[in-house]
Amino acid sequence: MLLTLGCSGLDVTAVIEALSRDCVILIRKVSPSGADGLVHQIAGELGLQKKLELEAGFSDFLGHRRRINNYFMSVNSRDDYQFVTPHSEGDRISNMQLSCFYCFENSKDGGETILLNIDDTSEAWGLLREKTTKILPGSKPLSRGMITRAKALYRLSSPDDYLEPDDQIVAQVKSEIPGLLLAIVMARPKRSFSLLLGRDVNVLWDNIGSVDQSCLHFFVRMLQERELLKFPPDGFELHQLDPVNAGRSWCSGADYEKLFCDEIILKLKPGDLVILNNLTWAHAVNNWTSAPGTRRIAVALA
Repeated sequence: MLLTLGCSGLDVTAVIEALSRDCVILIRKVSPSGADGLVHQIAGELGLQKKLELEAGFSDFLGHRRRINNYFMSVNSRDDYQFVTPHSEGDRISNMQLSCFYCFENSKDGGETILLNIDDTSEAWGLLREKTTKILPGSKPLSRGMITRAKALYRLSSPDDYLEPDDQIVAQVKSEIPGLLLAIVMARPKRSFSLLLGRDVNVLWDNIGSVDQSCLHFFVRMLQERELLKFPPDGFELHQLDPVNAGRSWCSGADYEKLFCDEIILKLKPGDLVILNNLTWAHAVNNWTSAPGTRRIAVALA
């Protein structure tokens, strides 16, 4: 459900109440500084202020995004005719609760924002897998300090960091820690706690949707059915439209149409601020043509 609000006299308590009902919030005519302030206030009310600040700081440190204002960051760059398939930002370890998108300019031919509400009870979850790192049998016991180092280096998540019987090993990982045996595996997704809903939910994290060929094929069909997909004039191969195609090492066979129970398609306008539950709403972006125009969207995460 989409709730559209004006910026003047906005009640932050009402925004949080709507988020707790799993609504997507669209606030119109917000200035860049106003978006910063609103997001910071909402994150503070939810106890996510430090996480908001850290994520913005990490964008500068890691260099994968460019910081804009205090809390917003640039989105990942891509070429004309490239789209972004549905996913929730991050993974189970980063545990991003809140996604916020702010529009500075959106004059490209295409570039619609697509939000898909995840059906937590869908039978499709039985086929999905997350790509993650696990500790293999035969590893030597680690000291507390080594465990902390291993978690930082390889994004391990105790107590789920040991190989389970139905994990499918993709590749061995060379460990910098003597005696630690690691592998990249396809594992059954674990549920995550939604702060806004107050319960555990299934989440289409980046390391699920963005590694699954079935997600790609679903999204292309969806764009075609809604007459949104833009085609390069000189033809194309599907992998050219998908900037993360090289990482799609898995095909779940899942019916992604059964994974979502609602959709919202927005052509964002300058001054639009969108706020949503990152765990229950996957976001995606349609591609755009090479016609003149600019798409400048910023993201804040907490």
